[in-house]
Amino acid sequence: KAKKKAGAIFDDPNYFGDEITINELELDVDGNWDALDNETRAEMQEVIETSHTMACPDPELWLMYDSHFNVTNLILASFKQSPEAPIIFTQWIPQLEVYERYEEQREKNFQWTWDDVDQADVGELKRYFNGLGYDEILTKQPGETPLITLDETPLDDEEREMLALETWYDEVYDEEDQNLLFDDEKFEPRDNVFDEDYGASSSKKTASIEEKFMKEFELFERESAGETQEWRDQFATVKGFDIRDDPEGQAVFRGHLVIACTPSEEDVELAEKIALRFRDEFGKAVFVETRVLGHAKMEDNVFEVWLESWEIDLLHSKRQAFINPKIWTGPSDVDDTQLDYLVDKVRYLISDEAKNSFRIEDFADVKL
Repeated sequence: KAKKKAGAIFDDPNYFGDEITINELELDVDGNWDALDNETRAEMQEVIETSHTMACPDPELWLMYDSHFNVTNLILASFKQSPEAPIIFTQWIPQLEVYERYEEQREKNFQWTWDDVDQADVGELKRYFNGLGYDEILTKQPGETPLITLDETPLDDEEREMLALETWYDEVYDEEDQNLLFDDEKFEPRDNVFDEDYGASSSKKTASIEEKFMKEFELFERESAGETQEWRDQFATVKGFDIRDDPEGQAVFRGHLVIACTPSEEDVELAEKIALRFRDEFGKAVFVETRVLGHAKMEDNVFEVWLESWEIDLLHSKRQAFINPKIWTGPSDVDDTQLDYLVDKVRYLISDEAKNSFRIEDFADVKL
């Protein structure tokens, strides 16, 4: 009987034993973390490293606390408790996207119904808040929750600028493109930075997008003809380039260093300092490009440096240093020490040693 009862307890996703408080876990975060099994720690680490929606401090502590609860039930119970204004913690959904025990929810693409909500255990949600130090489940007004409504009003200038900046972030931090390996079946010759057609349209889809952009750009130019060119340039610009043959440069070329920064005088001067240092150190072996982002402001904390050589490497990120300091451990500013680091790092990354080596993270997804 005892064995049968114990089996029933472990099979019940809503049974979580004695109540636990987050303060108890906080007394020995490291000890509790070390006490976890390897699989659980690995899942939590994946959530911390890959989630872009978690906004909680001390994520290890919160994930350990959440491990004592059924997160699916917590979400459904939140809707049952307050259908118009449920409180959804930012670390809940990332756990559903990663943890093996929530695989069933991923298979159904998180398509829950109000019948699922009716069956949720609000008592568990109350225990969750009790463990956080609250006597009752917290409530909010609808306007204070992440729930959104579609706003069809036209974008103002500031919203357009922010949209352009977000689009640039997506382009720079596109992990799918950065992790495209040379032996990947999707890799095309023009994906190699040393190919003469690098950066050109590689598919009908890309060409279609560029054609659509040009039509929209021409329409924008006509509609805003009464504005100054400086005003129009902050939203979109089109530049034509002349292709010049440089046999000497092609023979020694080893990489393309990109510096992306705001239009502030301070950032532009720093970018020029980096470019001059790299010209002195590498000559034509490293081509340095400065991309001044007209829509970025100083408060956006944007000063990014990456190298496109044998591989693509983000070398410095002021943005990541501010929004993701636990994962991006480098400094936020480029001082003389950081500049020396960039030079030394690039010197290695363009070397034959780097060309002929491999990185263990390139094979992290390979299952043996």
